[in-house]
Amino acid sequence: MPKLICIIDMDKEKGLTLTTEDKDGKILQTVKMDGESITLEVKGDSATSTIVQKQDSVTVTCKSFVLKAETIEVTSTKASSWKSDDTFALESAKAFTVTTKDELTQTATKDATLSSDKAVTMKAAKLFSVEGADVQLEAKSGVLSLNAPSVKAEGKKDIAMEGPQVKVTAKAQLALKADGMAEIKGGMVNVG
Repeated sequence: MPKLICIIDMDKEKGLTLTTEDKDGKILQTVKMDGESITLEVKGDSATSTIVQKQDSVTVTCKSFVLKAETIEVTSTKASSWKSDDTFALESAKAFTVTTKDELTQTATKDATLSSDKAVTMKAAKLFSVEGADVQLEAKSGVLSLNAPSVKAEGKKDIAMEGPQVKVTAKAQLALKADGMAEIKGGMVNVG
């Protein structure tokens, strides 16, 4: 066990300073109380960690911050922010819930991916809007279904439907109309 150098410095203007130095390990530990704040600092060759406590704030500055507990609860009465200048990961072994009583906005400068090993459900009580330069809907092995009281497909240029078999069935009335030429073509055409 290395010998430590311990110093207690009391000053009526500067306050109280406690210093512990390990010269062999090149580590300096300092506690300062100056009447306005309490500062805890551990300084070594490669890094320095600091905790500064004032009457209205606590600031932790360090290279690595680890918090472990059985349960953790964080509450803020005003605005909160969480920022990383590198990658950011949130992970849960069980259910994960994000809830807001106001608007929810998710934005990505690059690609965004939402995936699930099982089902994905998206619901809107009112308007549900999907927009993109190109939009693709694909069912890998099952059926792609559109179900609504009324379904409208509109193309500003054209609409193309293609498949080995194309069926259009109306249970009541079927109306086909073209303001220009109407063409029905096939190897065999059966009307009736």
